[in-house]
Amino acid sequence: AGGLEEMKELARRGDWERCSGVARRLGPDAVEQYVVLHTAAMVSARRFEDAVRVLKDHGTPPISAANVALYRQLARDLLGRGRSKTQQDGVWMPPVQDLREVLYRVWTTVRGGTGGATQDDVKDLERLLQAAHYECLLASCRSKGSTPGYSEVAQKLAVSLCRYCDLLPADRVFFEAGQACKAAGKLGAAWVLCNRYLDLCDAMEDRDGGAVDNAEFENTDIPAPDDLCLPEGQYASEAEREQVKDWVLSLSMDNKVEPVLGTRPCPKCSAAVYDGGLSCGKCGAKFKACVVTGVPVWRGRGELPPESVYMGFHSGGLAYKDFIEFTLKLD
Repeated sequence: AGGLEEMKELARRGDWERCSGVARRLGPDAVEQYVVLHTAAMVSARRFEDAVRVLKDHGTPPISAANVALYRQLARDLLGRGRSKTQQDGVWMPPVQDLREVLYRVWTTVRGGTGGATQDDVKDLERLLQAAHYECLLASCRSKGSTPGYSEVAQKLAVSLCRYCDLLPADRVFFEAGQACKAAGKLGAAWVLCNRYLDLCDAMEDRDGGAVDNAEFENTDIPAPDDLCLPEGQYASEAEREQVKDWVLSLSMDNKVEPVLGTRPCPKCSAAVYDGGLSCGKCGAKFKACVVTGVPVWRGRGELPPESVYMGFHSGGLAYKDFIEFTLKLD
């Protein structure tokens, strides 16, 4: 008992090195308590990178309602943090990569029914894991520049991440998706996404996401304006925002371009559905997301085990490039 009190006192002081030493001396149960105390303190201090590092280095303690809530809060806070466009991927991506590994371990545990986690917990953790997974893949593809295949997959990933704009900074997500579609020549979708981006910039100024017009996104599974993640600071500079605004205005006067999101027939009922969505608004059909690009898989396809997807793609254990080429041939 005395050792545990000493550990907790050291935690209160923020002396984490000595706290860790006492925990190791006391045994595995004390180490688990140390990890929870240290992680929670870092989250409270908004030192999210440090919190993730604690979990990666020391492991995730057994699943409990309180621990699951802590993991979810950390993931949402880290993924939802705002950043400027000038901040390079190499600066802000490493903690997201660490988070992906942590979330994979937690999700694997709760999916197996361990610790009494609810089905809502499992679904929420899986969405957080998917968001981190696709973020990491997008950064990896961008690092390849104009290498054949990678730029096309990067465009698909950027658009797919719009489905996670309740977890990720919405202004950045729509800016990147709009620019990716513009570069790919998908001008109708680019106009819609860039226009949403401009609406979000205004909403961030007013701190009112509910004021964003959602007409273009009805019958899609892109989160509604009230649910969007709006960071404090703008992603793009004022000059870049003005460039987007000028481009949207000029394209709106081009009668040759129809400002709409892409659609394709639902394989179940043939209704026109958003080509980046995972469900049909008419018949309710659900589609799985491609683990390579995030886009819906419209027809049956073999599935890779989760470990190969969430770990192998990122560690080099699988040749991601081969799966890119395979995926693009199916489209």
